[in-house]
Amino acid sequence: MGLRGPPPKPTRIRMLEGNRGRRPLPADEPQYPQGVPERPTGMSAGARKIWDTLVGEMAASGVLRPVDALALMQLCEDQAMLDTLRKGMTQMTRELSKKAKENKRDLPGGPLIQLSRTIEGRRTLSTIRELSAQIIVQRREFGLTPASNGRVQTAGAGSGSMDPLERALCG
Repeated sequence: MGLRGPPPKPTRIRMLEGNRGRRPLPADEPQYPQGVPERPTGMSAGARKIWDTLVGEMAASGVLRPVDALALMQLCEDQAMLDTLRKGMTQMTRELSKKAKENKRDLPGGPLIQLSRTIEGRRTLSTIRELSAQIIVQRREFGLTPASNGRVQTAGAGSGSMDPLERALCG
């Protein structure tokens, strides 16, 4: 299930705007230190490659925190599993095409349609669809989708990374 309603406005922005809604500001929000998490041990080879790529891209933005290691590990493992499933599906379609060619049969709709008519093919396609949806949700948490980029605040320290509202108020 997706997120309900618009994402909450960060408390810091609400304070800068003057808390127009007059609702109480949360006083007990957790504050975690910024920093790049260490890669957990026991990750698969594919997940390690994905980890290195994602951390390399995300480290400069200041979004990562050490506490995010397990959530990022789960995203990397799921992405590696999805990549494996897609490779397996490609191999299954090649095998169907090869068998059809040997038997001099035509595959109406192509090998992917024929694969979807088998139990194994339906299970593989269903698993790919479910895992893809799960990965999108996980990627949103880190601001890795186009729509979620605006929801995640970076932790830069220079005036170039200052929030536009804060820049206007501070001069």
